[in-house]
Amino acid sequence: MNISHETREIIQRLERSFSRKVKKHDCSDFKECLSFQALRAMKGMEIWFMPEATNYDDCLSKLNGYDVVFDVGAGDLRFDLMMAEKVRKVYAVEINPKVLASALRIIGYDIPTNLYAICGDAFDMELPQDVTVVTCLMIHRKHEFPDIWRKVRTISYEMNI
Repeated sequence: MNISHETREIIQRLERSFSRKVKKHDCSDFKECLSFQALRAMKGMEIWFMPEATNYDDCLSKLNGYDVVFDVGAGDLRFDLMMAEKVRKVYAVEINPKVLASALRIIGYDIPTNLYAICGDAFDMELPQDVTVVTCLMIHRKHEFPDIWRKVRTISYEMNI
């Protein structure tokens, strides 16, 4: 999908920030993060954000301009920024407050008006009534989708082992 110059610049800023943290092996909040994960009954790698860019184009090709997306595991919102250019509305749900806060700090006032960033556990939330599709690019997730999500289109990806 072709994305606007502005969105491309924001995504590049998000990627630079992510790359710096990876290069520095920034694990300063590792113990705190593991405690948060245990408190939220998350399993395996569910707390850790890793861009699932290999699935972006495929997922975007399945969305329409009238769709309202509920994105589970939004991470740093880079994919949600792309979806916001294509669909009517995006509810971007991320459980890790530090990942989401960092993304919002980088995006700032450039956040699209149809992108709603929500810090919370998507598995505990009620699905907004206007949602037409649930997306989940977290290939490392361990949780099954709630039945209510299956009442709308669901686009998800699994880890190929």
